Amino acid sequence: MTTQPIQEISNQFLSGYVICVSGYSTDERVLLGGMIEQFGGIYMEDMESRSVSFLLSKGLTSDKARHAKRWGVPVLNHQWLFDCIIERRFVSINNYILNPSM
Repeated sequence: MTTQPIQEISNQFLSGYVICVSGYSTDERVLLGGMIEQFGGIYMEDMESRSVSFLLSKGLTSDKARHAKRWGVPVLNHQWLFDCIIERRFVSINNYILNPSM
């Protein structure tokens, strides 16, 4: 049986979450995608699947944001991801939701 160091396990707080981004530059998408994957999440480039857990977006006017609303996917401000990383844990999404009337 192989064991992971405790620190590595605790850094996987996004494990099981599929996260997509919208409205960001290429460099910003690469940065956000790398952060998502580093902490155990799955970064999805396209919003083609209803399996997306969250959409990080700068606003609600993109096609991805419209899909998210239709599919009931929470659209979050990217500050949520930063705060999760700072606190080294999954932070409640409640204060970061851009589409509260889903």
